[in-house]
Amino acid sequence: MKRAGCEFGAALVLSAGVFLCGCAGSRPSAQASSGKAGAEPAGRCEGTLGLEVVPVSRQLRRTLALPQDFRGAVVGEVLPGGPAAAAGIRPSDVVEAIGEARIGNDCDFAAAAYNLSCEPVRVVVRRDGAAVESTLVPVDQKPFLDESCRDGVSSACFRQAWLLWRTDRDGALELYDAACRAGSAEACAYEGLRLMDSPDRGHDAAAALERSCELGSGAGCAHLAFLHATGKLVKKDDRRATALYVQGCDLGDARGCYNVGLMADEGRGAARDISRAAAKYDEACELGSSTACTNLGFLYENGRGIEQDKGRAVELYQRGCDGTRCQPSNLGGCVNVGRAYRDGIGVEKDAARAASIFQEACGRTPDPDDIHSDTNGSRACSLLGGLYLAGDGVELDLTRGRELSELGCDRGDSFGCFNAAVVYTNGSGVEADAAKAASFLERACEGGDGEGCYDLGVAYARGNGVTRDRGRATELLRKACGLGFERACAKKKR
Repeated sequence: MKRAGCEFGAALVLSAGVFLCGCAGSRPSAQASSGKAGAEPAGRCEGTLGLEVVPVSRQLRRTLALPQDFRGAVVGEVLPGGPAAAAGIRPSDVVEAIGEARIGNDCDFAAAAYNLSCEPVRVVVRRDGAAVESTLVPVDQKPFLDESCRDGVSSACFRQAWLLWRTDRDGALELYDAACRAGSAEACAYEGLRLMDSPDRGHDAAAALERSCELGSGAGCAHLAFLHATGKLVKKDDRRATALYVQGCDLGDARGCYNVGLMADEGRGAARDISRAAAKYDEACELGSSTACTNLGFLYENGRGIEQDKGRAVELYQRGCDGTRCQPSNLGGCVNVGRAYRDGIGVEKDAARAASIFQEACGRTPDPDDIHSDTNGSRACSLLGGLYLAGDGVELDLTRGRELSELGCDRGDSFGCFNAAVVYTNGSGVEADAAKAASFLERACEGGDGEGCYDLGVAYARGNGVTRDRGRATELLRKACGLGFERACAKKKR
C-alpha cells in the first residue's frame, strides 16, 4: 500500500446526538443531547430509595469542597416518607455506592437506584468528608411515586414519567407536562426533548426547554442551546447558543460542557480558543461525555491547546471507547485506540491488537446514540482492510483486504475507496484494471481524500482508465492541494 491511512481524529458534536469523526483537521458538526439518564428502565416496576441527585458542577464541587478527581452524585432531594428519609440521608450527601454499584456520576445513580428488588441494599454516602454507610429497604416505586406526585412532589411526577416512557409515551408526556408546570426542571427538559421532533408541537418543545433552563436544568439549557446552534424551531444564533451551553455546563451538564468546548474549538459564538476547548472537553469527560474524552485525546495527541502527551491521548481515547452510563461507547475513540496500536502512538506498537480492535469496530451495529458510529465503523473496515493488504498484524490476505476496503468504500469511507483503487491499479490479488481503479479514485476524491484526488488527476493527465483531459486533471490537482495533499500543490505550481 502507498500509505498507512489518514490520521483519524476526534469525534466531534454539538448537543443533540451528532458525532462526526474524520481525518486530522476535519471540523465538527452539531449534536443534540439525548438526556442525562440514558435509557429509561425497561418495564419492571420494583423498588426505589426515594431520593434524587444532581450532577456535580464546578460550583457544587467548590461549595462542597470536593476534590477535582471526585466521583459520585450529590443528593439534591430526599422524598418524604421514603427509605432515604428514614435512613437520615439528606441533601448535599454524596452517593458513592448502591449495593455493588459504584456511583461515578448522576447517570450511574439513575441506573442503580430504580427497579431495585425490595431486599435490603447497602448505600454509602459521603458527608463532611467521612463515609456513612446505611442499609435501606427499597419501597415499591409505583405506589410510592404515585402518592408523592399526588402530594405535590414534582420530582416524583417526573420520575413517574421517566419510568413510564417505554410502555406509554402519551401518558409519559402528560406526566412530564404536569411535572414541568409543577416546577420540575428535569421534567421540562425531558418534555422539550421528546417534543423536539414533533411535527405539530415544536413551539411547545422550545417553550418547555426555556422553562427548564430558567428552573435550573443544565440539560434543558443544553437542549435549548442546540436549537439555537442549529436553527431548529428557533432562529439560528451562535452567540445565544454558546451562552446557553455555558449555562448548562455551569449547572453540571456533560454535553453542555462538551459543546462549550466545541464552540470554542470552532470559534462559533466567540473567538476561537483551543485552550478553552481543551478545558471544557476535560470537564465534560469527567462528567461522563465519552465524545469529549475522545476529543480531548485528539488535542493531547496533537498538542493543540494543551501540552502534547500521546500516552494521555490513548488513555482518553480508551475512555471514549469504553463509554459511560451518560453516553454510550464512542466508536471514534475505539478507532483511534486501534490506530494508536497500529502506529505505536503513545503505546508500544501492536498491529495484531490494532487488527482486533478494527475488527470489532467494523462489525459493530451502529448505535443511534453514537451519531456517525456508522461512519467510524466504515473507517474501521477500511483500516482493517489495509492491514490485510500489507500483512501487518494479520496474515497477508489480498482478497480479504480488498473485500474490507470495498466494504468501507461502499459504506461511505474515502480511505476504503483509495485502498480499493490501489488494489486495482497494482493488480494485488486481482487483474489490474485502470478503469475500475479510476472509479474508486473518483469516489475517494468525492469523499474528501486528497491523495485520491491527486491520483485521479494524474490518471486524467495520462489517460489511465479515463479519457485524457488536462483541464479535469488541473481541477483535480487544485482540489487535492486544497485538501492538504502537498504533492499536488507542488505539481500544480509547476
